[in-house]
Amino acid sequence: MPATSPPDQQYPLVSILIAARNEQETILTCLRAVSEIHYPADSIDVLIGNDQSTDQTAALVAEFVRDNPVFRLLTITESVDGLPGKANVLAQLARQAKGQYLFFTDADTQVSPDWLTEILRSFTGNTGVVTGVTLPEGTLVFDKLQTLDWLYNLTLTHLLGIVGMPITAMGNNMAVSRSAYDAVGGYESLPFSVTEDYALFRAILAKGYGFQNLLSESVLAHTEPVATFRAFLQQRKRWMRGATALPGWIVGFLYGNYLAGPLLLLIGWFSPVLAIGLYLSRLLIQTMVLSLGLSRLRQTRLWPYALLFDGYQLIIGPIAVVFYWLPTKIDWKGRKYA
Repeated sequence: MPATSPPDQQYPLVSILIAARNEQETILTCLRAVSEIHYPADSIDVLIGNDQSTDQTAALVAEFVRDNPVFRLLTITESVDGLPGKANVLAQLARQAKGQYLFFTDADTQVSPDWLTEILRSFTGNTGVVTGVTLPEGTLVFDKLQTLDWLYNLTLTHLLGIVGMPITAMGNNMAVSRSAYDAVGGYESLPFSVTEDYALFRAILAKGYGFQNLLSESVLAHTEPVATFRAFLQQRKRWMRGATALPGWIVGFLYGNYLAGPLLLLIGWFSPVLAIGLYLSRLLIQTMVLSLGLSRLRQTRLWPYALLFDGYQLIIGPIAVVFYWLPTKIDWKGRKYA
């Protein structure tokens, strides 16, 4: 990001919104990635909302922004219109944002240098929301399987989006036009959701705006994999709660995919040939989707881990469903939601 640049109408003013709560381990990596974006400095506005952090997040960000006038730190201590959690932070950042487009990423995410320009290319016609693709990046086998999990589902989301079927949005790699955001009244006008990105996505589409789910290395961001199995299940529980707002047939498909192992065993009890046929068909489709995603995102080094992916899916799915239905609250950044 150059320090100065002449005004240029091909570079609309954009705002990047980052909610941060106890992110001292990752926030500087995130901000450094943002500072390396290829975009004129006088056409970009970066707002970081410190969401009542109890660690060194605020101090680290304050030190970083001191020498980076493009960045602004806002301390969020109150709720707007009774809105809780991350949605409250983003709502207040959006009120302060100056951009014609609002870009969203997370404090544990590193976006690509071409993130802004490549996403902006997709705002054509009545498009109101564009999402990129984000993958966890870690060294453990469990980390690699999480990466494949995200890649598989985001590739499916992209393919369904091509045929006009909106599935979801990736809130750590998402942009909306200011006109679309204002048309829905912002986060403060939406019902609260633990998946605030999906709630905004749905609201914008309900207003008649179009969408695009991109699958390209130029908009590939990286995030941290979850470190513990319990945190993994909490993540899945939050996502599954958001997915309940999807059309019924999609919810049914998701349950079928999560419970594929028990369902195949049940079918196999009555018809082993049918169960084997269904399993092989599922494996073929899964391999084709993974192949497209790995190739398009240049992640072919993950192919060896793909041999473990189906077993991972068959084991993780039923456990995630059981955990989802346990009468426990969703724990997110130290806050609990019913």
